[in-house]
Amino acid sequence: MPESDKRPLNWDIQLNFEHLEARRETPPVVAKIPPRQIIGEKFPKILERIELLWCSLELHRYLEQTLFTDRSNRQGFPKDVMQALGEIHVEHTRILKLKKLISEDVWDI
Repeated sequence: MPESDKRPLNWDIQLNFEHLEARRETPPVVAKIPPRQIIGEKFPKILERIELLWCSLELHRYLEQTLFTDRSNRQGFPKDVMQALGEIHVEHTRILKLKKLISEDVWDI
């Protein structure tokens, strides 16, 4: 490289992110619909069964079969219903663990 092409490097770099802050918008707050309402509106019989079997091992098995089926001939639930069923399953599992109806440790099975 010829000596005339060698320019000293400028290490005095200043970063300015102010233009990015102006573009950042706060996402709108969406009211959360309770899982019971979501399931009840679209699948009232499933909600009825959940309410009837609440805090039982039978409901735990039912939710696991409903959420984690290995049958390929199922259509599946809409995303919001699947999410609501998942939330109910998590809460129900927490309650059963507190009541010592199911184990805390997967290796105890």
